[in-house]
Amino acid sequence: MTNGAVMGGDKPQIVPSVAVPLTSQSLELNQLGKYHTKGGHGFAAEDANHFIDLLRGRSAQVVGVTNEANGADRLVNGVLIQSKYFSSATQTMSSAFDGGGGGYRYAGQLLEVPRDQYHTCVELMRIRISSGRVPGHTNPADAELIVQRGTITYQQARNIAKPGKIESLVFDASSQAVTSTYVFAVSFAVAFAQSRWSGNDLKIATKEAVASGLVAGRTTLITGIVTAQLLRTKGASLGAVAIRSAVKNVSRTSFGREAVHRIAVGSLGRGVYGAAAANHVSKLLRTNVISGGVVALIASTPDFYRAILERSISWKQLSKNVSINVAGIASGTAGWLGGVAIGASIGSLIPVLGTAAGGIVGGVLGAVGGGMGGTTAAKKLADRIVTDDQVPLMALIQREFQRLAFEHLLTETETDALALELQEAFTPKWFRTLYKKSARGTDESALLTMVQEELTPRFEAALERRENVALPWPLEVIEEIQSIAIEVAAIDGFPDTADEMPRNDR
Repeated sequence: MTNGAVMGGDKPQIVPSVAVPLTSQSLELNQLGKYHTKGGHGFAAEDANHFIDLLRGRSAQVVGVTNEANGADRLVNGVLIQSKYFSSATQTMSSAFDGGGGGYRYAGQLLEVPRDQYHTCVELMRIRISSGRVPGHTNPADAELIVQRGTITYQQARNIAKPGKIESLVFDASSQAVTSTYVFAVSFAVAFAQSRWSGNDLKIATKEAVASGLVAGRTTLITGIVTAQLLRTKGASLGAVAIRSAVKNVSRTSFGREAVHRIAVGSLGRGVYGAAAANHVSKLLRTNVISGGVVALIASTPDFYRAILERSISWKQLSKNVSINVAGIASGTAGWLGGVAIGASIGSLIPVLGTAAGGIVGGVLGAVGGGMGGTTAAKKLADRIVTDDQVPLMALIQREFQRLAFEHLLTETETDALALELQEAFTPKWFRTLYKKSARGTDESALLTMVQEELTPRFEAALERRENVALPWPLEVIEEIQSIAIEVAAIDGFPDTADEMPRNDR
């Protein structure tokens, strides 16, 4: 998403539209869509414990999404783990055993329980081992080998599953910080390359790249938190249902089915087929719509403030800026989807790269190219329909510049230097101030005054930089005139001296 050269943006930003697809992908790796369901706090506990394992440098993977009967929820450092989170230790332990005095349901798996229930759960497991209900274990002391303390409590899991709770906000901020760092790196690299290609030196390119990366990273972090909170609501699940029907229609053709499959594989980094692929893509598109709306709102908020409260841009300028932002976001998302599918296909053919890495690389390249291309096209189209607020202001500035240049007898070199200096002074922020203080460009007297206040001191400074010029002595002028006269006479064939001039003897 970029603001282009429109008056609403302080400076065009490089690929913040990458924030939308990458945020959506990272969120869909969690189980946020299930948090609002009955027992949703259990899914929240799995995600939270998984994230903490990753932060601790463990090799962790969520494997319970296949919903296999009595299958493990997570795989951590090669160990299968089953998470159980209920309101009491008794209920937590009972859920791990078959009803009516049956045995332990998860042979070969550790039982992860709420942090605050751990000691009670260990005691209950000892009793069950003593009664022969845990196959392969006869020593009650083995309870500590089977029961694992979770990293969060039962109440924390419940709060993580609910929108607006401190725990859920902290969890979202922590998990999305990883994604925002990644987007920062992508935006930094693209902005740095563009700045260098534009002829800037290393220092300026680095400064611009850092600024662009910070904006993209900040946008991604806010987008991730807000989107994650919205995904906890029932409305988000209804959106997935609506999109799923559209995805199913697309999947009826062989081409559409293959496209859905490729997108799912590239997004998840593993094989997924049929209904599972369609379901994942549906949720992915749903999340992209939500995060896209959030990014558009974030990007447009400054312009809304300028148009509504500050009155430094017009409503038509606001509409134009918003349209360009939305186009950049949409094209960036479309580019990411296509890039993920193509990248995953290519990556699967290259052993060193692989499907997952291919999907990541393809998605990033697609988002960058799609976002920038879409924004550029939208800007060109919008320019044909709506004139930027600064265009009529620039016409006035150019007229006043020409007048002052004539009055001050500026040379071509001085004019070019002053024009470059003014390019840096006439920022979007200055134009907005000019627009606001001139009653939205209608008070020509105020416009002229402000322009003159900005231009006149610069022209005077240009005169002060001139070297003092001393006129030649009169004798020097006469000698130079005589020299010129002789040269002219020689060219035209006249005698060089008075002695050679023809005389009148009369």
